[in-house]
Amino acid sequence: MHKMFIFVNSKIILRTAVRLTPSFIFPIIGNHNEHDHDIINMGEPETPKTGFDRVKTMFKKNEFDEISAELNNVVQMTLCGCFFGACMGGFARSKDAYVNFIENNQATIFKSTMEAKKRLQDHVTVAFAKGAYHWGWRLGMFSGLFGLFTTTLSVYRGDNSLVDYVSAGAITGALYKANLGPAAMVVGAGLGAALSLIGGLLIFGVLKVTGRSMDDIRASMYKLKIARKEQYDQAVEKSAVEKHDNLTRHHDVLVQEKGVTQVDNLG
Repeated sequence: MHKMFIFVNSKIILRTAVRLTPSFIFPIIGNHNEHDHDIINMGEPETPKTGFDRVKTMFKKNEFDEISAELNNVVQMTLCGCFFGACMGGFARSKDAYVNFIENNQATIFKSTMEAKKRLQDHVTVAFAKGAYHWGWRLGMFSGLFGLFTTTLSVYRGDNSLVDYVSAGAITGALYKANLGPAAMVVGAGLGAALSLIGGLLIFGVLKVTGRSMDDIRASMYKLKIARKEQYDQAVEKSAVEKHDNLTRHHDVLVQEKGVTQVDNLG
């Protein structure tokens, strides 16, 4: 019995020594599992060195399965474009529909004033929906492509310049008119480059006055997204009617009946 006890203890000591021994002393053993690392020789963490490395990092998710700040900026630009395009197209189309309905139904006999108002409201609502759809996806697509090309070029170059805006505007304008032929693509590229030049000058002028950079704006947008998500999670948590399911309640009942046992006392 005493020999068996000595053998077990020796085995445990040997296993512990092997586990704690650095791998550079016994290279034949190597890493014992995927979580073992040579902290001394690990070196500095890898950072993107080339433009393609930075672009690939931009399209990768982090350890929390979240998109990068650059892609988040592109998504925000796309959504803003959809929103403003929907508002612009919807209000313009509904205004024309209202005027046309009044002009074309002056001699129309309705059963009551309520029926006339209902017909007018339906006509204006349908026109608003059509206008919002017609301009929303177009402006959203244009804004998204422009933001994607601008951000990709700036990330690849590692800097922000007016050339990125002009190039992205030309490419986006050409792609936007691609279905109309080469001539329309040339016109779209020229118009997109001109508008992007004006917009870029305004943006860089504002950044110059405020002393900020596009990286600061992207970081602020990303922090705003995280703060908005946290506020949403807190609101959902507060509004939850049932915070514990049946399994959790059953576990709490068992703990109350049998009491809490320390880990050291197990076994």
